[in-house]
Amino acid sequence: MTIFLKAGSELRERLQPDVDYYTRKVETEEGKSIRTILEELGINPAFVAFAYSDGSIKRLDYVPKDGDTITLQPPVSGG
Repeated sequence: MTIFLKAGSELRERLQPDVDYYTRKVETEEGKSIRTILEELGINPAFVAFAYSDGSIKRLDYVPKDGDTITLQPPVSGG
């Protein structure tokens, strides 16, 4: 199945987009959670506070469907 992950900031650099500046196309097996997909891509899930898809916030244990576009939100930082 194919999903699209989007991210900005430092998380975008870790995601290594290939579709456009913010988006990476990911081929994965059905039934995997966002957390598992991130780990397989070499991205520590601790760098993601939450995911956003289909108009709602998703936990990292959310299992995406084929064709989903998921925006990854990094934790807020500053000082």
